Amino acid sequence: VQHQVVNALGLGRNIDEALRMLEALQHLEKNGEVCPANWHEGQKGMKPDQGGLKDWFKDK
Repeated sequence: VQHQVVNALGLGRNIDEALRMLEALQHLEKNGEVCPANWHEGQKGMKPDQGGLKDWFKDK
């Protein structure tokens, strides 16, 4: 299990968020890059180290 979400019965579900998580996991497996918060397919990921984090924030 790479990601799990449990919602209370009275809360709505968001299929777009579930698909975004799947795309992020696929991006990680394919490219070795992690996906920052609010990442979407086609956006730049970042290397999972301090240098990758610095590079990602430098572009913001």
